[in-house]
Amino acid sequence: MRTAPFLSKARVDSMKILVFGINYAPELTGIGKYTAEMAETLAAKGHAVRVVCAPPYYPEWRVANGYHSARYATEQRNGVRLWRAPLWVPRRPRGALRIVHLASFALTSFPLVLRHAFWRPDAVICVAPS
Repeated sequence: MRTAPFLSKARVDSMKILVFGINYAPELTGIGKYTAEMAETLAAKGHAVRVVCAPPYYPEWRVANGYHSARYATEQRNGVRLWRAPLWVPRRPRGALRIVHLASFALTSFPLVLRHAFWRPDAVICVAPS
């Protein structure tokens, strides 16, 4: 006996997913950890996942060793391709300094996001914890 097509197991095609957010692993707390786990899970399920993010700086409020705050970088982490945009990190984040911090990432990440628009992702996930 044949089953009806609507009863058969649905095939899920691989999607191209772009994740855009300032924080990502190896930050061990907060949104960086969550975003990395989400992206890696999607990649493990067979999706092509790309991430535009900043170098790790949280919770110390300084760019981690091995990363640079003033230049672009790419890396591969657990099946996810990352593009890191430079940003300014205030020593003591408060009020207007945090706005400048976020604006610096918005400005430097814009060319990367524009470049990935030509990749034509099926979904864009924008992570905005603040």
